[in-house]
Amino acid sequence: MYRPNVAAVVRRDSDGKYLVVHKPRKHHAWQFPQGGIDPGESPKQAVLRELEEELGTRAFKNFRKSHHVYFYRFADGKLIDDKYTGQKQSYFLVEFIGTDEDIKLCKDELDEFRWVYQTELGDYLESKEYLQKIQQVINEFQ
Repeated sequence: MYRPNVAAVVRRDSDGKYLVVHKPRKHHAWQFPQGGIDPGESPKQAVLRELEEELGTRAFKNFRKSHHVYFYRFADGKLIDDKYTGQKQSYFLVEFIGTDEDIKLCKDELDEFRWVYQTELGDYLESKEYLQKIQQVINEFQ
C-alpha cells in the first residue's frame, strides 16, 4: 500500500536554479522538499505545510500541480504506520520569491540546501528513476 505524498520542485526565477535539500541520515540523500498528505488535507495544503515545516518560510507563489506521479517502495521492506510499503508522490512546481536568509531549515529533517541548475540535478539526485520524474515535471511547465 502506498502512502499519499507531495513534493515541491522549487524554482528561483531570477537565475533558473532549483532548490535541493539534504537529509542528514546519509551522505548522498539529496531530494526536493516533500512529505506525506495528512487525512483531510488536499495535496496543495500538504505541499504548503511541508514547505513551511521543512524550510521555515512561506515565500512561494505560482503553485502548479503536475500530472506526473512517482511510485516507490521504502528501502529494506520498511513500513510506515504498519501499512505503507512505499509512497505515491505527486508534484508541484513552485516559485521561490524570498532570499536565502528566509530559509530556516528544520534541523530534525534537513541539514543543508543548495540551488542548482536543471543540468546539475543528476549530480545530486541518486535515483535515476527519481531524476527522470523530476525532469518530466520541470519540462511539463517549460
